[in-house]
Amino acid sequence: MRRLIAAALAVASSVSFHAPASAADPKPFTYETARALVTVREPQIGPDGSRLVYVRSAGDYKTDRNDTELVLVDVASGARRVLTRDRIAIHAPHWSPGGDRLAYLASPAQAKPPQLYVLPMNGGDSEKVTDVKSGVDAYAWRPDGGGFAYVAQDDPPKTKAPESYVAAFAVTDEHFLTREPSRPAHVWTIGADGKGAKQITRGDAAPAQGGRLQWTPDGATLALVMQPDPVFAHFTRARTALIDVASGTIKPLRAEGIDGGGPLSHDGTTIALSVPRHGTVYLQHDLSVRALADGREVASGASIDRNLHWADWSPDDKAVYAGTADGVRSVLWRMPIGGTPARVDLGDVDFGADATIARTGAIAFVGQRRDAASEIYVLQPGAAPHRISDENAFLSGYALARRERFDWTSDDGTAVNGVLTYPLGYTAGKTYPLVLDIHGGPVSTSTWGCCGLEGVLDQVLASHGFFVLQPNYRGSDNSGDAFLSAIVPHVTSAPGRDNLAAVEALKKTGMIDPARIGVSGWSGGGLQTGWLVGHASFWRAAVAGAGVYDWYEQAVLADINEEFARDFLGGATPWTKAGRAAFDAESPLTYADAIRTPLLILSDTGDQRVPISQSYAFYHALHDRGRTVKFVAFPRAGHFPTDPVGRETALRTWSDWFDRWLK
Repeated sequence: MRRLIAAALAVASSVSFHAPASAADPKPFTYETARALVTVREPQIGPDGSRLVYVRSAGDYKTDRNDTELVLVDVASGARRVLTRDRIAIHAPHWSPGGDRLAYLASPAQAKPPQLYVLPMNGGDSEKVTDVKSGVDAYAWRPDGGGFAYVAQDDPPKTKAPESYVAAFAVTDEHFLTREPSRPAHVWTIGADGKGAKQITRGDAAPAQGGRLQWTPDGATLALVMQPDPVFAHFTRARTALIDVASGTIKPLRAEGIDGGGPLSHDGTTIALSVPRHGTVYLQHDLSVRALADGREVASGASIDRNLHWADWSPDDKAVYAGTADGVRSVLWRMPIGGTPARVDLGDVDFGADATIARTGAIAFVGQRRDAASEIYVLQPGAAPHRISDENAFLSGYALARRERFDWTSDDGTAVNGVLTYPLGYTAGKTYPLVLDIHGGPVSTSTWGCCGLEGVLDQVLASHGFFVLQPNYRGSDNSGDAFLSAIVPHVTSAPGRDNLAAVEALKKTGMIDPARIGVSGWSGGGLQTGWLVGHASFWRAAVAGAGVYDWYEQAVLADINEEFARDFLGGATPWTKAGRAAFDAESPLTYADAIRTPLLILSDTGDQRVPISQSYAFYHALHDRGRTVKFVAFPRAGHFPTDPVGRETALRTWSDWFDRWLK
């Protein structure tokens, strides 16, 4: 679930947008256009800054598969070549300490778990280093380049039972779709030649999913975020631990508290942690630099006052760079140790929090713009960002809708902002239908970067003649801790008031047809949609995807469990009369009788994050009352379809509903 009345349109900075007026003008953006989009991610700049690699991903709509490749680029000349072909699900590339080899994870065959590969950069094929039954989750080069540490889940226990037999298991905080007990993962080491695999950690403690595995420079210690056991929901109790490689002993960095981990300094004396300000992983995280010896804080980035997305060290360890959202932008900060943080000037390029820093100080990152799809950029010291890839150059032949920041004031005086996408070919003085596209999280932010998942939806809606507003309601992580924390305890109704006020503000501009206003969103955006149609009658149509419609069901069936609901509802628990009343007051299902808006409900059947049972309940609450409602389920695992055809089908179903009701 990751992030309003008086308003004025913010003046856009000087960016050119296309508005077709004749047959010679660029073509409108369609879902067929989106099929050609290439995703770039995980840029890894080499130690000396002369070369970088990134993962290139494109959808194959015939096989319904996401194909990946590793691309090598010479930073000075821009010359590029593909390093890998016919590898499946490539991810996590990392240069060897000397820059002579490249490691990465990939599946050796379809439906097989990922293994660790090493590619020599002086020629030759990739060599498979691991052959782990459950696959490799994360890894790190040993400082001398002679081997790796890696994380792998334990093999299933051996049994004499028939192969088709499924054993019973005790349930603790697993989600309702769980079919086997959670198996722990442990840290191993192995030589770069694939020999000498050795298990380092044992016991119940497990690496947190997505945690960063790091060696100290002497090769004696590993730093990793650990949680008490392998149950996913218990990542809320995770904290950085130091693992003695020789003995396997695990020691928490700090005696108390939780954190989300962070990068070690190059000299191994400090670590830049992501630390929750309020003791819960679900609210704001601040940058906190800690001594590795005793865990004491030596520098704080709390004055940045934005939820931390990414961090890494400058080559000399005298500063930490941090990526956050800010307003409708994704930005980069530089925090000198002992000094004041300052924004790094990236011009009209936004900082995608997927970056690496070379020994030269050059930063490779995924750059985002509001008039182009994301590409790989390099920021050299003292220079402006330089685009190093051009995977989506074909978009120059298509019309992209104008996107601007929009500001308004909520009913209690709270300042709120969002991204407003204009209809393609917008003409001043005319009125147009409006669709709200509300982000999930709720701790997230809609930025004006173009052509991501919901950016595709918004561009298509704009090409169909709609205004689209992506509101950053309270609870979003773009405006500081006070704004983010203001979502507690009214997790649904407080953001809902912000979103209602956004509509009123847009009406006052005279650009919106008040009889043709729709609302939509996925996850937290689906939650908002469900609440908004129960609290206002002007909506002409609505699309709610994978929304929380009943906070009680969310607490007891989801993989993030009761703690997620409790923290956003101000400590309320559904097991007391007052707590259950608080849960019901913030649940859209409670207000089903007031809903008259034609509503489309979408969900994955295998959604562990927001179980589909809530969609069934919401559908029947409306259908049995004779309301206009349609429920479409996607037979997929996960919180949103990840396959190319599934993604496009979900977005088409979404936009078709608005074409039906708002045109």
